[in-house]
Amino acid sequence: MDRHRTARISNLLAIIISAFFVAVGVAGYQRTEDPRQLLLFVAIAAAAFGLVKLAFFGINRLLDSIDQR
Repeated sequence: MDRHRTARISNLLAIIISAFFVAVGVAGYQRTEDPRQLLLFVAIAAAAFGLVKLAFFGINRLLDSIDQR
């Protein structure tokens, strides 16, 4: 249940940040043709997605604790 209506914001922000890292990885791969660099940036994009979702989970818990007071 999304009581604070942050799910849409967190999804959008996570996708934008992940897409940025994937774009940097693809641009770097096109320039250097190093597949390790591409895989590194794809892994960073996945980690960034998870980190944004984790941050918004914490924000939702904080907002829930404020509402209970």
